[in-house]
Amino acid sequence: MRATRGTWADEVGKREDALIALRRDFHRHPELSFSEQRTAGIVAERLQAAGLEVRTGLARTGVVGVLRGDKPGRTIAWRADIDALPVTELLDAPFTSGTAGVMHACGHDGHTAIAITLAEILAARRAELPGTAVFIFQPAEELLGGAKPMIEAGVLENPRVDEIYGLHLTTQISAGKVMVRPGPNMASGDGFAVEITGRGGHGAYPHLSIDPMTAAAHILIGMQSLVSKEVAAQETVVLSVGQLEAGTKNNIVPDKAVMRGTLRTFNLDVREQLLGRLQSFVSDMARAYRAEARMDLTMGCPPVVNPERETAFVHRCALDELGEDAVDAGRPVMASDDMTHFLRERPGCYFRVGIAPGHGRPAPHHAPEFEMNEAGLAVGLRLGLSVLRSRLGA
Repeated sequence: MRATRGTWADEVGKREDALIALRRDFHRHPELSFSEQRTAGIVAERLQAAGLEVRTGLARTGVVGVLRGDKPGRTIAWRADIDALPVTELLDAPFTSGTAGVMHACGHDGHTAIAITLAEILAARRAELPGTAVFIFQPAEELLGGAKPMIEAGVLENPRVDEIYGLHLTTQISAGKVMVRPGPNMASGDGFAVEITGRGGHGAYPHLSIDPMTAAAHILIGMQSLVSKEVAAQETVVLSVGQLEAGTKNNIVPDKAVMRGTLRTFNLDVREQLLGRLQSFVSDMARAYRAEARMDLTMGCPPVVNPERETAFVHRCALDELGEDAVDAGRPVMASDDMTHFLRERPGCYFRVGIAPGHGRPAPHHAPEFEMNEAGLAVGLRLGLSVLRSRLGA
């Protein structure tokens, strides 16, 4: 007599321990952007073992797995990012990062583990699966530099993807809850570097030098006035300087100072306005202190915007799978994600899943104390499976 196959929920339940173990393995062995060789190798090995068609080396370290169901249907993609950050971990756990100065401080280890497990569950029930599922494992999200080359490598073609979905784990909400929001969801993210050149000299005789640090300080403070005085108060803009480098000794006026920062907003017009304004402001302010300045922009990505129809679909899946109390639209966040490039090519939805620890105040993403409540992994897996099954018609 043939054994009765379990439910889709059973597929999730019997994999929860393995899901956590896989996430911890990735956490123990983090890799920086475009260097995710071990991670990509494990992804490819697991997908091949599950019977997917696998392509590797896309955008240097990206991996794509294609699962063709036994019935005709649509082609739906799921995207996960795989890279870690240059952060020294302070969390004390058996699976703490074993790589000095590198840490999964943003949950990408969980994203990768969830996506692999999603592929394995669907592959195990291929006979019930209409259409094709495409699993995209993207490098270098932390540089906002992996999505575009993956798209250019053809990951949305052959087979041609109809829609794309994905999730981001977040410590901003508690485990068991999700945020599904239409419209602007995450901010644009652009980097800038300002190099101020003066004339070095002795700290005892500043009048014989041109101090680039003084110019840099006034440029840094003045940048905030561009936000408060030149952008409408109804708009949301964050301009942050994260690095300021200058000098070699306390009694030497350096000849150069460099600052690096980011600009984030939800409005593309404001983005263009400020990026253009920064160029002239930096140059003019430096000249006021007899220095010269050059600004280089690193165009990152526009805002993540979820289309209404596909987001409403994910919202219904979340209500059905998790219940009304677990689902909220939440608020947009000022963090950026190059998932936006995929969503500008195909409709879909990028939603957030809670992983806030159950104790104390959650550490922010990118912090050395970042900690994940692993109970959120199964929630992300359940909702991801519901989205893919429903969209494929399984």
